[in-house]
Parts: sequence; C-alpha cells; structure tokens
Amino acid sequence: MTVKPRSVAIVDDDEAFLDATTSFLQSLGYKTHSYASAEAFLESAPQDEISCLLTDVNMPGMSGLELQAIIRARHPTMHIIVMTALGDETVRRRAMAGGAACLLRKPILAEALIRCLGE
Repeated sequence: MTVKPRSVAIVDDDEAFLDATTSFLQSLGYKTHSYASAEAFLESAPQDEISCLLTDVNMPGMSGLELQAIIRARHPTMHIIVMTALGDETVRRRAMAGGAACLLRKPILAEALIRCLGE
C-alpha cells in the first residue's frame, strides 16, 4: 500500500521564509504549495488537495486571519496553522477562535512546526 504524502500550503509574503519553510517541509516528505499572498492562494491553490494551510498573519492585502475565515467557511476540516512575528494576545485569540490548530511565533522552531503538523 502506498501512503500519499500530506499536502501543505504555505502562504507568506517573506520570500526567504517561504523558500526555507517549503524546503524544510519537503525534506520531511510533505507535498508543498507556496504562495506569496492570500490572494494568490485563493486564485490558484488546489484547495481540495491541501490538508494543511500554514499562513502568516501580516501580509499586504488580505491578512492571514482573513484568509483563515474564508478557508474555514469553504473547507471546515482543513488544518490551519497561523504564524506571526507579533506577540499580540488579540491576534492569538482571533486565530484560535477562528479555528486555528496552532499559533506559531516567528522565528518558528522546527520542533514546534513538526508538532503542529502532527496534531
């Protein structure tokens, strides 16, 4: 029996972070899809194939929390991990109330990301 790798979409406007996270997840065996904005994700992502969305909060245009609300309405079972460099308690509450499985503070520790993906 062949096990299909889980598919993760990463949405972040920081190109270096996006590239590094994509490479890291691929090294763990995940199929990845990278997007520089929430709008790009919504326009072109194969959303029905994605098991997990990893999104930054602060991005130009649509925020990660706005993206989370849209995805939660369209795909209520998709695992969502929210990332932020801010230590704002309001952001944490909004992310968790919106259905995020985890909120990770940047810079993200590899162990924390692996733990969240495993949940």
